[in-house]
Amino acid sequence: MDSESTLEVRKLIQPYSEVQNSQRLSNDAQQNSRETLRLSNTQAAELVERLYRFKVESVKRLGSYGDYNFHVKVSGVGQADHHGFVLKVMNADDSQDDEQIAAQTAMMMFLESRGFQVQRLQQDRWGNVMSLQTFRREETGRQFSTHHNVRLMTYLPGILARDVTFDSPSFLAAGVYMARIHQALKDFNHPGLHRPSFKWNLRNLPAIRKYLHTLDSEEDQKMVKTVLDGFIDKVLSRLDALPQGPTHADFNISNILAREEVRNSEGEYQICGLLDFGDAVWNPLVFDVAITLVSFMLTAPGCPIAYSTHFLTGYETIRALTEAERAVLYHCVVGRACQLYVLNAHTVSVDPEREDFITRSCPNVHRTLKLLAETPKHEVDRRWLEREKFS
Repeated sequence: MDSESTLEVRKLIQPYSEVQNSQRLSNDAQQNSRETLRLSNTQAAELVERLYRFKVESVKRLGSYGDYNFHVKVSGVGQADHHGFVLKVMNADDSQDDEQIAAQTAMMMFLESRGFQVQRLQQDRWGNVMSLQTFRREETGRQFSTHHNVRLMTYLPGILARDVTFDSPSFLAAGVYMARIHQALKDFNHPGLHRPSFKWNLRNLPAIRKYLHTLDSEEDQKMVKTVLDGFIDKVLSRLDALPQGPTHADFNISNILAREEVRNSEGEYQICGLLDFGDAVWNPLVFDVAITLVSFMLTAPGCPIAYSTHFLTGYETIRALTEAERAVLYHCVVGRACQLYVLNAHTVSVDPEREDFITRSCPNVHRTLKLLAETPKHEVDRRWLEREKFS
């Protein structure tokens, strides 16, 4: 990260101890308090007006896996912000990790400075781009308090990739886009990206064993255990051989914005924005590739494995995979599908209100996992190498 960008980030990202009206709960207190925050549109509007001094015209709740997001339109802003803003209230657990939040914020600002379309953070009335706010509520006669990181970001117009189907040239272009991000991020680092205990970190895949009880069938539990054993043996034992760096780690159909193009050789849809840097982590770059492949496989037209070859073709026009990366890619892909299946089941079991969003974000995850787990590695590798067309 260059010195100018570092200076700008340090200026805007203040430690929570310097943010007005913010407090911290101890880890034990946070864990013992209930996470089930109920934030209404009216409360979201009041929060924006109090912290940012905007006059709110409308508020719409947006879907989210673990946070609380609202599309907020305000009056008195310029043309650049006429699409409005996104109010993001992070879940209480992640809100405790000051350094990681600073890392994802810094990554967004860095990529924006390199010409990528990401959300811009707005300064609040005190000049900060984030603050920690206390939310109190009463449930079943008891008082609960949780503290949540709050940010306001520009709303990027576009079509979520989950709402369309990328044709082969569009999916190839998506591979190019990710490789360009990886190339740009070679000049970026932040201590908050090193997250050894983050549950969505693919390095921590074996930790999902503790959630196997949320799966309905013993057959599925056995399948997951087999995948985990392969991942431990074939991937985790070879981490030092894999190129590593900053990764978005959630480059999926719910976080990619596209615009419809006049049909040409570059595809019907082009990526015009990238959302949600909450999973950003320093990891093997091939993990990022695997995460994206699985996400698009879930909505693939035709054979998911054949479809995924287009992304790989595009990616390798910018950055060729190493032999070590090729050797582990299958295990990373089936491992990610496994991670989605198990952690989604766990999330729905503890917070049923998330089920609709999860279903829309991860359709066909069980079917895709079974296809990958039941297809021999050498067969998947052969298809990827041959760069098959749509089937």
